[in-house]
Amino acid sequence: MLKKLTIVLMLVALLLPCVCTADETVYHLPVDFSAGPQPNPAAYGTESYEDESLSVRMETRDIDRVRYNLAWIKIKSPTQLRTAIAGKPNEVVADRPSRMARRQNAVVAINGDFYTQRRDGLIYRQGTPFRYELNEEKDALVIDENGDFHIFVATQAEELLAFLKSGRQIINAFTFGPAIVKDGEILPLPETYVTRFDNTVRAPRMAVAQIGPLEYVFVEAQGRNDESIGVTSDDMAIFMHSLGVQQAYLMDGGNSCVMLFNGRYYDSNYKESEREQSDIIYVVSAVPEDTWQ
Repeated sequence: MLKKLTIVLMLVALLLPCVCTADETVYHLPVDFSAGPQPNPAAYGTESYEDESLSVRMETRDIDRVRYNLAWIKIKSPTQLRTAIAGKPNEVVADRPSRMARRQNAVVAINGDFYTQRRDGLIYRQGTPFRYELNEEKDALVIDENGDFHIFVATQAEELLAFLKSGRQIINAFTFGPAIVKDGEILPLPETYVTRFDNTVRAPRMAVAQIGPLEYVFVEAQGRNDESIGVTSDDMAIFMHSLGVQQAYLMDGGNSCVMLFNGRYYDSNYKESEREQSDIIYVVSAVPEDTWQ
C-alpha cells in the first residue's frame, strides 16, 4: 500500500510543473509590436473588464475641483502590459491614441511619453532599444521582464549598468517624468526639472504606477475644462501616494493626456481635440477568442 502511495505522489509531483507551465503558456503574449487578442465583449461591465487573465476597474474621483480618472489593473502575465508606436522606431510619425488602441485591441490605453519630441533619453519599446542617450537632468522609468517598475532619478549610467548586470531585462523604458513616488515615498521635485510645461502650473497630468506584482493603476488628472482645474506635479505626487502605490511616474501631460476604455474616451477628450502622438501604453487580455467562456 505504501509503495503504491509513493508512486502516486511521484506521478503528481511530475505532473504539477506541467500544469503550471500550461497555465503560463495560456497567458503569455509575444514581446513585440503585435496586437493582443480581441477582448471578450461579455467580460465588460459598465466600468470594468474581467476575464481569466485581466481585471480592470475604472473609477472617477472629484476632489478639490480636480477630476481624477483611474484605471485599476491586475494582469496574469507581464506581457499584457504593452506599448505601441505610431510608426517605425524613432520615426517622427504621430497618430491618434484611440486609433493605436483599437489596432492593438487595448482594453485600457493612455498616452505615453511622446518620445519623438526629443532626441535624447532612455527609450525602449517592447524589448527593442530605440535610444540610449541618457539625460542626467531627467528621471527614467524602466519596466522589466517581470512587469516591475524601476525608477532611475537623474538617470545615471552606473545605475543602469548595475541593473542590467543583475540579470534584469528592459522591456519598456520612458524618459519624461518626473518620478513622483519611489519605493512608497514621495520624491521631492527638483526646481531644475523641465518638461514642456511648468511643473508648478495646474494642468492635465498622466501618471503610471505599480502597486504590487502585476498590479498597477493609471491615473489621469483632467484640467483646462469646466470639470477640472488640473494639478501641479506635487499635487499628483500626493494623490498617487494616497493610493498606496510603490512607484509612480509622470508621462506626457497637457493636451497629450488621454485615457481610453473599451474603445471610448474615459475623459473629456473627444475626436476633434485628440492630439496625435508617437506612442501609447496599454493593457490587453491574454485569453484567445476560441477559449471564451
